[in-house]
Amino acid sequence: MSELKLQLTRKQQELLLRGLRYVRSSVALEPMDWTEAVELDRRRQYNEIKELEDMLNGARIVESAAGVS
Repeated sequence: MSELKLQLTRKQQELLLRGLRYVRSSVALEPMDWTEAVELDRRRQYNEIKELEDMLNGARIVESAAGVS
């Protein structure tokens, strides 16, 4: 994954992290018959979500983002 530098307000960061929690829940609750392939796909999706969470948790927090009120 390529590196991206983010500058977010605390509110923006919290909103994005909350959205990722919903995404993770939707992956977990998606009705599928269990197979090894389904399990591998879910783990891949969880890893992608975790990468995004780590990126957001490492984002530089600013007082206010440009162009956002």
